[in-house]
Amino acid sequence: MDRLRYILVIALAFSYQQTVFAQKSNSVNELNITDKKIDESIYISTNANSFLTGEKLLYEIFCIDKTANTASIFSKIAYVQLIDNSKKTVFTHKLFLTKGAGSGDFFIPTTLESGSYKLVGYTNWMLNKNTPEYFSTDIYIINPYKENPSGSTVSYNAVSLEPATNSNISFDFKTKSYNCRDLVELGIKSNSDEFVKGNYSVSVRKADGYLAQNKAIFSNANTSQNSEITTSQFVFPELRGEIITGKISSAKADVKGKKVAFSIVGKNSVLKIAKTDDQGRFLFILEKENPNSNIIIQVLESGKEDYVIEIDKQKNIDFSNLTFPTVQFNSDFKKNITERLISTQVENAYYDVKKDSMITPPVPIPFYGATTEEFKLDDYTRFPNIEETITEILKGVYYRKNNNEYSIHVFDNDENYESALPAMIIVDGLILENLNEFFAFNPKLIYKVNVVRGLYYYGSKSFNGIVSFSTKNGDYDTKLKGQFIIRPEILRPQVKKNYFSPDYSSNKNARIPDYRHQLLWLPSIDLKIDSNIKFYASDAPGKYEVILEGFSANGKPVFIKDFIEIKEKDSN
Repeated sequence: MDRLRYILVIALAFSYQQTVFAQKSNSVNELNITDKKIDESIYISTNANSFLTGEKLLYEIFCIDKTANTASIFSKIAYVQLIDNSKKTVFTHKLFLTKGAGSGDFFIPTTLESGSYKLVGYTNWMLNKNTPEYFSTDIYIINPYKENPSGSTVSYNAVSLEPATNSNISFDFKTKSYNCRDLVELGIKSNSDEFVKGNYSVSVRKADGYLAQNKAIFSNANTSQNSEITTSQFVFPELRGEIITGKISSAKADVKGKKVAFSIVGKNSVLKIAKTDDQGRFLFILEKENPNSNIIIQVLESGKEDYVIEIDKQKNIDFSNLTFPTVQFNSDFKKNITERLISTQVENAYYDVKKDSMITPPVPIPFYGATTEEFKLDDYTRFPNIEETITEILKGVYYRKNNNEYSIHVFDNDENYESALPAMIIVDGLILENLNEFFAFNPKLIYKVNVVRGLYYYGSKSFNGIVSFSTKNGDYDTKLKGQFIIRPEILRPQVKKNYFSPDYSSNKNARIPDYRHQLLWLPSIDLKIDSNIKFYASDAPGKYEVILEGFSANGKPVFIKDFIEIKEKDSN
């Protein structure tokens, strides 16, 4: 019975998200049932908790369903913020979650002051409690180029270098002592299928931290017992992906049932169409991650000039309860800061040859599907204008010009039938209703055209066929201006990365200095595939922490730590 109820309330939640802006009180009452069954919490694993400006904060975020003791299958989006000790936001990151996990990074700029900070993580679902819930952990930043803020205090604390073990999972080292630039082989072993199927991050970082490395413990985080949803400023839970909401208003026209289009304009374009509710509100759901910030939202109505579009902002979180501890330096911090500062400057000087590589998201299948008539224009004779290009190349497509106004049409599958409905005309994901400026566009900049015939329903609008133009650079822009078409700044999701790791199996990089203090960062490791890890030591001798952190398949927190040593170059 409980399982049936669980499935039912999940279905209700999905239905709720699909029914755009229903009566808030009724929706919240329904979701109170769901809230009793789903209890999400966030944990963030970082590569360190103390940083110099010029270094990189690396993190992995885990979303846990505490009711089921597994990775959460509920929220698909999580947020991470860095908060300074005046409780102002330094950055906000949005992350798509895969199996309840996501990762990101932040380069520490020299504009930040030395002091204590908080790294905060949450999902929209967690913000809907009477007291919003979020995970927080302490981050310490030292800016050697600026004096400490007035009134700050410094106390000293010794760092304890003690291994941390777990009987269910462990490291397997061939040796723990290496020379500079040696190949390091790290095995991870477990006899438990539950732990092999877990989700973990792996960090190898120099253990000369100038601050006490006190990491947050998952069992001490997310301790709030409040499970009631508030009816004030309700935030839509992001069940299927990224949610973008807003409204249209007009002093002259009705705002109910109007069509609004959302476009991410580019090579991997996204197009969504929504219909407004009684109050003129609309909602878009982006199921796939797309970091492109070239976003255009427009009203698709006659008399569109009478409308004004506004996009909702992310809910502000009350951080008044955050407390910031006194910075604790160990006794060798001045020496270590100097060494790390030099190493960081050398590494940043060679940034161009030590870049992290972006993991390109899969190319999305267009909303109209993969089976279209496709015309790659370089396969044909090129023509000097759009009119001739349509007439000579695009089979089944024609244009008209009446009263100096252009239109493009698609023959139906039955060419003897002509629908009164317009065709959907798209360029790089942007719907065009006024085609005059497009007909002045240089066709040599168009890469391909995809054509769909027949009646097509998309969102809440009907079309007689689709003609989708893709430019070579994915950079088409419209000259239309007004409050009915806006280019909002919307927080985009973090791009996944493969973090730089040199290869010294050849002499290719032999002459490039290597003063990395972060030897390895794997934000999401699959032990079924990656139980044997190889990476190279750097030219910076000393002790290095090897940390694996995350959760087993059944949601049990895991933290194991050991050490390796890189010897001085002239050591025997």
